[in-house]
Amino acid sequence: MQTFGFRGVSLLGAACVLALVSGCAQMGGVMPSGQANANAADETPHECNPALGGAIGALAGSMFGKGKGHLAGAAIGAGIGVFACMAYNYHARKVRDAQSVEAQYQREQGALPATNTIGAYQSELLPGETVKSGSKAAMQSRVTLIRGTQAAAPQLKEQLTLFSPDGKQLTTVTKDATAIDGTGEYETNFDFNLPKGIQDGRYTMRSALYMDGQKVRTNEVPMLVVS
Repeated sequence: MQTFGFRGVSLLGAACVLALVSGCAQMGGVMPSGQANANAADETPHECNPALGGAIGALAGSMFGKGKGHLAGAAIGAGIGVFACMAYNYHARKVRDAQSVEAQYQREQGALPATNTIGAYQSELLPGETVKSGSKAAMQSRVTLIRGTQAAAPQLKEQLTLFSPDGKQLTTVTKDATAIDGTGEYETNFDFNLPKGIQDGRYTMRSALYMDGQKVRTNEVPMLVVS
């Protein structure tokens, strides 16, 4: 009976701690979708303490282990807490007008499409694919949209997801791409700061473009993290 009671208290405590980690994520990293501005970031990152997030995550992880398992759980939990505190800025701007994009599409395809069409979607990591922990980086994408001659303006969203070297999802965020509102070529940016002291290794950044609720394009870019 005493053992059962202790486990019940541990699980309850873990649930409370995970709720705190979730709160940290809402303050910093995995923020709800927001409005994109054509010229600059439309959201200011909220303050989130990575050290606090790591400590909370470590406590949560330790509650799920036994003996030496407490140490392993604490280490895993600390990593989750740190990544939960990642904050993202998102902004988009038009870099090529409708006339130029439509002319190119007509040359290549013969006529404009009746439905909204993504002509191209490419992503790259800036300043490069090797990033130092604790430094700033950005996932920059180019989106070419051709609005259909018989279609309403599409609703676009972009999603960025970070995967660990062993393929586990660490964090994800989705933003409304309201600046992409008609035919043209657009540049979008997810700006972020990598937490200090994270594990070195080859991570993966995945960007996905959604149109009217459907995923239409995906890009994956490797990110080598070094100390």
